[in-house]
Amino acid sequence: MKRALMTTAVALVAVAAAGCGSGYGGSKSSSSQPASRSGSGGHVNAAGVQANNHGTKTASGETKVEMDDYYFSPTLLKGKPGQKVTLELENEGSVEHSFTIDSQSIDKVIAPGKDVKVTVTMPKSGSVSFYCKFHKSSGMAGALVTSGSGAAPPTTTSGGGGYGGYGK
Repeated sequence: MKRALMTTAVALVAVAAAGCGSGYGGSKSSSSQPASRSGSGGHVNAAGVQANNHGTKTASGETKVEMDDYYFSPTLLKGKPGQKVTLELENEGSVEHSFTIDSQSIDKVIAPGKDVKVTVTMPKSGSVSFYCKFHKSSGMAGALVTSGSGAAPPTTTSGGGGYGGYGK
């Protein structure tokens, strides 16, 4: 009887602990990731990549970009076609992040609390995505957008259900 009572108690504790989880085991990293950390801006389609929206800024000269857990702020950087801009990337998050632009062969890894400067070139037209290679599936992405190019602006969606990019 005592053994049956103990087995039942252990089973109840296991069920209760499972109920406290997110209900989705799709995360591939060892760190805990929020379902959607999109701040007040929801999501934006940044050059074909779903991104957590943390605003738009016109970039010129040297422009500060905050990297946090799991977004870039600002998310969209506007500039003139072919313009070179130096970005001061500050990792204010608790984990390592990268700033990656495939088409410009840029791939910088920044440790928590550190900052790095990188020079980017605005696209001749349209937009080019940048992202964190570690957290892209969690919406950590953005775009360089050419102003006055006649390109369609990135589209935004509100936050809400879903898993913030898990399983993609």
